[in-house]
Amino acid sequence: MSRKAIPAEAFEHGDPRRYRRGCHCRPCTKGASADARRRRYLRANGRGTLHAPDRAAAHITRLRDAGMQDLHICKDARISPATLYDIMRGQRRVHYAVEARILRVTVPSAQEGRSGSHIDACGTRRRLRALAAEGWPAAELARRIGRDKQYVVYLQLGHGGGTVRRWVANYVHDLYERLNGLKPEQEGVRPALARATRDRAAAKGWLGTGYWDIDEIDDPDFEPASGEPRSRNELAALRRTEVEHLLRFNLSEHEIAARLDMAYSTVRNIALEIHTGKRRIRPPEGAKATPYLAEDRAVA
Repeated sequence: MSRKAIPAEAFEHGDPRRYRRGCHCRPCTKGASADARRRRYLRANGRGTLHAPDRAAAHITRLRDAGMQDLHICKDARISPATLYDIMRGQRRVHYAVEARILRVTVPSAQEGRSGSHIDACGTRRRLRALAAEGWPAAELARRIGRDKQYVVYLQLGHGGGTVRRWVANYVHDLYERLNGLKPEQEGVRPALARATRDRAAAKGWLGTGYWDIDEIDDPDFEPASGEPRSRNELAALRRTEVEHLLRFNLSEHEIAARLDMAYSTVRNIALEIHTGKRRIRPPEGAKATPYLAEDRAVA
């Protein structure tokens, strides 16, 4: 099975694999140096960087017994079929990094393993892209589902063709349900990394979770409107709708501001308009804002 070369950008800064692909920034240089020191330490203690294939072969056997096909094991572990078969035949020692990737592949549940059927990959791809547009980096998504980062990127980019295994779609669906509505920065993701992930997703035209409805995200024929509001008044109407929706769930104004990434004062003013039935008179764009509220005849 031929594979495309993995670019440096597929790895985080500090990963020695990024250094070996040409990125010689300070974090990558330090990461490569640390990896070299580890190899020297292992050799000095008689352990070396090559391990017996027993542990890797035993884990591959567990994956097979759970219903995973060799092709999907190779994709998740990023190894070639030749490497997998050599390990199972005991014909080669395994590099510790290869062994670690194999051991990180999660054994599917019995229900997942029995389902060998394939379904359309559209919903899976859209869910992973939508989470990226909200600031969830591929490495964090992979950690939460017990998979490798490269496999998440592989699914996001649609390299697997038009279908995915049903159990793959199931665990991506569950991940989407758990993370939808949460801010990555409040769940352990560094703010700078979340911003960079959003910027990359926006550059690729990926749409966030707010653009998708549960009945539409799996429909290949549905394409949501992706244009930004054309004016400040349209943007204000969109924000008002979002705030009004969350107020129905008895969320505090601080919680709404955090969820929508809006200033607390903006949320407070919108909530005041909704509760009092009065709206601020919005001047033409470019004019000075008025600080008072006026009767809104459109509000019952």
